[in-house]
Amino acid sequence: MKTTVKIFILVSLITGLYSCTKEEKLNVKIENYDTFVPGEIDKWITTNLTDPYNIEVVYRYQRNMHDINKNIAPADEAKVIPQMDVVIKGFLDLYKKIGGIPFIKTYTPKQFALFGSGDYDVDGSVKGGTADGGRRITLYGINNFSTENANSVLGNLQVIHHEFTHILNQNRFIPGEYGRVSVGDYYSNWTAQENTTALARSLGFITPYARKSIGEDFAEVLSHLIVAGQLYYDDFAYNSGKDAYPKFKQKESIVRDYMMQNFNIDVTQLQIEFQRIMSETYNSTRYSAATALNSNYLGSLDWDIRSTWGLENAISNKQRDLFMNILDGLEGYRTKTMVFQFVSETKATLNIGYGDDNSTYNAAYDFDIVKNDDNTFKISKSAVQGTGAIYNNGNRSLILQDVQPLIDYLGSTSFSAEWKSVDLTVNPTDYLQYFVLKNTEDPSVTFMGKVNLRKY
Repeated sequence: MKTTVKIFILVSLITGLYSCTKEEKLNVKIENYDTFVPGEIDKWITTNLTDPYNIEVVYRYQRNMHDINKNIAPADEAKVIPQMDVVIKGFLDLYKKIGGIPFIKTYTPKQFALFGSGDYDVDGSVKGGTADGGRRITLYGINNFSTENANSVLGNLQVIHHEFTHILNQNRFIPGEYGRVSVGDYYSNWTAQENTTALARSLGFITPYARKSIGEDFAEVLSHLIVAGQLYYDDFAYNSGKDAYPKFKQKESIVRDYMMQNFNIDVTQLQIEFQRIMSETYNSTRYSAATALNSNYLGSLDWDIRSTWGLENAISNKQRDLFMNILDGLEGYRTKTMVFQFVSETKATLNIGYGDDNSTYNAAYDFDIVKNDDNTFKISKSAVQGTGAIYNNGNRSLILQDVQPLIDYLGSTSFSAEWKSVDLTVNPTDYLQYFVLKNTEDPSVTFMGKVNLRKY
């Protein structure tokens, strides 16, 4: 009897609950409050990115696309098209031209997510971007981005090319030999106070962030080679010291081989095309010969126009007359070498080697390099010369009589700095090979030299 009562009570409760639920009416109207209507930005994205590349751009704020524990500002809509136009010109068009359409359609990220402010971490660092799953690149801080500032564009593209390298690495693994170049020197806590820029570069890392992991190191090297440029990379490597220099060059070699073997892409071709885009589209002077001179990127110029390079290039009549006056022989000896060595952005030394089959002597002359307001240069013999045998030799009358006309001419005018005029798409081997000083008063007078970068 008790069991029967219990069952009856339980059934009654269930029935009662069901009846209450059935009879309760929800007085709620469910509707979509998102009234967004695609506008001109979306049409532009569809035409320029979605249709040709199948790329989606998420610029309306999506909290789930960043760390939900952080407050990150949404993208300013006025920045969206300028930002993505830079992505097209400085990234997609670049790789499409050098890597081909199949490459860019296969490996390009299929989604870009844009945020207005940076992604700040508690350690004080800030992310400029991330690559997720080989399919999405997230860009932060676009509200401060300006296409009118070439350096802003370069910084932005540095992030993009870095993150794209991660995507490439997710498709083709980084060679094991890469990690062995700096084995034992990676440091996951890269923002720690002890990981200074000086320490990182002395260990062969292009930035302190590159020490974080092999993947970040690889991405930093490739993105710097493309965006910062070869001269910057080589100068940074050399000034990092004789122990670090070979590490930088080994890493560069592995990165270049990786791109060629896996994707049939020549990094030099990327550099040449990227330089053209930045110079012609964004008026960047970063890769100009004047910048190379101002930044002391150049080691020296081989001025021996009797060499193969001199015979293969057009040498101005004035250069030939002044240089051959020296190269035809000094003081009865055979002239062996003629090198214009850059000591700093404001100092250079003309070194001339001469002698016979058994002996070699040297004569030297110091020059001041002064940059004019119009970005031209004055090159004149220094009032105070160095000391020692090589300077004493330079003052010998039979030597000075042959060199003095060149010294006088250099000091008599100003020069613009240029790279040899050549179509690098046709002659890429001339890239950064020939530096030219052009007389600003008589453009027919040019002094060409073959570049010898500093190395250990």
